[in-house]
Amino acid sequence: MMTSLSQKNLINLAKRNEANGDMVQAIQNLEEALRDGHSNEVVLNLCDFYLKNKQSYSAYELIKEEKDLFTDSEIFAKYSKILSENHFLIEALEVKNITDYELPYSVEPVNSTVQQKIMVTFRQKAKPTKYDYDQLFKLDLSNFKNFAQSLLIDPSLNFAVRLVLCEDLFRLGLKNKFKVLVLGQEEEFIPQKINLLEKEPVYREVVSGIGSRYYHQPSQLPAVLGEVNLILGSLYPKLNKYVDDPDSFASDIASYIDNHDGRSNQKLFEKIDNNISE
Repeated sequence: MMTSLSQKNLINLAKRNEANGDMVQAIQNLEEALRDGHSNEVVLNLCDFYLKNKQSYSAYELIKEEKDLFTDSEIFAKYSKILSENHFLIEALEVKNITDYELPYSVEPVNSTVQQKIMVTFRQKAKPTKYDYDQLFKLDLSNFKNFAQSLLIDPSLNFAVRLVLCEDLFRLGLKNKFKVLVLGQEEEFIPQKINLLEKEPVYREVVSGIGSRYYHQPSQLPAVLGEVNLILGSLYPKLNKYVDDPDSFASDIASYIDNHDGRSNQKLFEKIDNNISE
């Protein structure tokens, strides 16, 4: 979207605020400009102001909302700078692996003392937030792999964290075997050979089967898809081991949700529900 006249005025006002040393007001003006509608110019300026004001994580959250993160060279350069300022080495390695692009800024992890502190802090969080999880991107590759491996076989690990960890190992394109607990059972997988959950063929087929079953009850669909994501997310990255016929699996999920009867998968669904509520 083009930058509107009122947004241009707010950008100019923010630059005057900055010249007068008032970064807080400058940022507020740019945030207001962004509320008027999307504009790359506002986003790029606001990212710069966040960085100057030592709010590098706010800049990261903002730039990650961009649709053309990899296709617009100016936005990609800013994204690269933001990864560098946040010391998000792991995400930089993922970007390099997925896109083959060279990042215009070099990204270094934090020093080893801070890395140890990040890992200890993360272990202490019963319910880590996205911010807590993103701090793991500041580790070097060796620490990230070893820490990920120790978390994946920790029975107390939140299943949502296990899922994003597996997906990050996939994005890194790692070829070595990892162990992971799926429903309390130790399994092995090679990150490079899996896919993101939503790109897994089994996931797509089950979701499509659910969509057609609830076609005439659209108001129920969000809650049902939430349950589907819990079930399939709990089985990730070993969906193929548990789901041999996605269509009948979708039918069993629908029956389990509607009538508490998961038919041939009843025990599996109960086990997943128990696992999540533990």
